[in-house]
Parts: sequence; C-alpha cells; structure tokens
Amino acid sequence: MHKKRVRRDLEQEMTEYVLYLRTEAGTISRKTFPIFWCYESLVPYVHEEALVGWPESKVFWALKEGPCVGMAPYNLQVKQKPAPKPIGQ
Repeated sequence: MHKKRVRRDLEQEMTEYVLYLRTEAGTISRKTFPIFWCYESLVPYVHEEALVGWPESKVFWALKEGPCVGMAPYNLQVKQKPAPKPIGQ
C-alpha cells in the first residue's frame, strides 16, 4: 500500500490543527485526534479565543458564541533547552 506523500514545500506551508468543541454552556473540550494539516484559509473559523490550561494557546471558532467546533494550531510540545550557565560556573 502506498502512503500519500505531501510535497516538501507544501508541507512547510501547512499548519497542524487539533479540534476543540464548545458546548452551549461554554465548556471546552479538546479532541486528541484527528490532528490534521491545513494550508488554506481558516474561513469560517474567524473567532479567535485565548486558551488557558490547554496545550494550545488559542483556538479559532466558526461561531462567536454557543456550541461550536474550533480549530487550534497544534502545539507540539518541544522540550526546552536548559538555560546556559554563566561562564566560570
């Protein structure tokens, strides 16, 4: 079976997204799958909201309020390098 390959230049332009759901009560949940790539406009996902306490820092909703599906740029949690030690220590 052949895997579908994406051109490298196109792959660099794409952003990975993860889905979020918002209920009528405003409760937000994150769906771990699917994580998908998109290089097109996020229309109709134009309502940006900051996320606190989630792996991603923001989500784009299709609707400003109420139950909705949102897309958040996937935060691949990269280990941060330790701060360099001052010279002489």
